[in-house]
Amino acid sequence: LHTRPTPSSSSASSDVYKIQVFLMVSFALQAENTDPVYLKAMEKALVKLDSAKSVSDLQQIRNQFERISGKYNEEWLPVYYITYSTLQMIYFNPKGDKNEAILADAKKYLDQLGSFKETDKSEFLTLNGHYYTAMIMLNPEANGVKYFGDVLRFYDEAKEANGDNPRPVFLSAVFEQNLPEFVRPKRDFCEEVAKAKELFKKQDKTVLKPYWGESFIKMFAGKCDN
Repeated sequence: LHTRPTPSSSSASSDVYKIQVFLMVSFALQAENTDPVYLKAMEKALVKLDSAKSVSDLQQIRNQFERISGKYNEEWLPVYYITYSTLQMIYFNPKGDKNEAILADAKKYLDQLGSFKETDKSEFLTLNGHYYTAMIMLNPEANGVKYFGDVLRFYDEAKEANGDNPRPVFLSAVFEQNLPEFVRPKRDFCEEVAKAKELFKKQDKTVLKPYWGESFIKMFAGKCDN
């Protein structure tokens, strides 16, 4: 009789390791949509978003992400960019007569974004801070005192969720600069901007992860370059 040889413990460990690696790769591929049609559609929309110069541009881009989301409704990133591009309409035109409705639309998609299990927590919290900043811009007198604490809290939580995310670092620094001194956190603006710059250098520009914000630094950081 021929008996099957018993595998050595090192061989068995190697097989277990290979299975673990296979499962990790499989889960990673499932978590990120590699459908070339999806990736191409996202790439085209992001190129337009990076070069947007008006509310009209942002509206068209927002609609483009909405069409992608309609086709790929299991993906969180299109909803993320619908929310972001909608919020940017407020920042492009703070005195717009439709801003209240635009913010309501942004909040609807922000809530939807929070319902996806795969949503990046730090990016979601960052968009919440960005949303409440826009709320303050809509009516500083009524909303400033009401929401400034929410803005600071969301940005701080976003940093805690991912210390390598440059967006909450930079956005909170800009927001804090506009607060009265007696409520302003004791963080140095230029140090925070320098930190954000370094973090932006490290991040990969990919359609599968948010990467926006680096170009905004030039608008606010002039006094730190002296």
